[in-house]
Amino acid sequence: MIKGLYTAASGMQASLQKNNIISNNLANINTTGYKKEMTVNKSFSEELVTRMDGEVTDIGQGGSSVVVAGATTDQSTGSFKKTGNKLDWAIEGSGFFTIQTPYGVRYTRNGDFTINKQNQVVTQNGYLVRGEEGILKLPPQSEQVSLKNNKLVVNGEIINKVKLKDFPNKAGLEKAGGTLFRWTPQAGQAFAAQGEIQQGFLEQSNVNVVEEMVKMIANSRKYEANQKMIKAHDNTLGKAVNQVGKA
Repeated sequence: MIKGLYTAASGMQASLQKNNIISNNLANINTTGYKKEMTVNKSFSEELVTRMDGEVTDIGQGGSSVVVAGATTDQSTGSFKKTGNKLDWAIEGSGFFTIQTPYGVRYTRNGDFTINKQNQVVTQNGYLVRGEEGILKLPPQSEQVSLKNNKLVVNGEIINKVKLKDFPNKAGLEKAGGTLFRWTPQAGQAFAAQGEIQQGFLEQSNVNVVEEMVKMIANSRKYEANQKMIKAHDNTLGKAVNQVGKA
């Protein structure tokens, strides 16, 4: 009976964690280049063994409880929105923009760029956008700015080539705030991406509003079901103590 309480409680906790992830996805519906997150579940028995001996061990039948083991990022491409802005770039195909931040190199699909006081191409947070030959920088009086085969062309002259990188295992990239990703060894060695930049477009979030709302409703129902289960077990335990114990 106590086991049933633990099972229901773990289910409620998992639902709360899932709800936080779903809420964050919905909050970023309009965030350019945002990639939605999805939860990964596993049985409590597997999680317990992992914490005890560092590896998943077969201990017989599956566990009775469920926990959220973590979240994974869906790297599928979002839809493109036409803006006409010469510094709005969207990558058609695979690849990530390479961004220089004070914390190291980061990667993103968010091509919502602008120019700083030094005429450098930067993100909306002021982080520098890298090219194959250093930071992308426009010369003074850059009237005509275009991209051809990912090469930055200003007033008819090739200035630099935008540095696009890809990874053997995109799931190995770790979110580093906003729409930025940090490289980890699990992502594998970076290589030159094959994607082509579309100027005057932005890649939208890949969050499907209807899909996330359906998940939230289903998750809420699971939470309520587990809540009712706890109340039922509590009533049964109360009767066992107050009635059976007196016999």
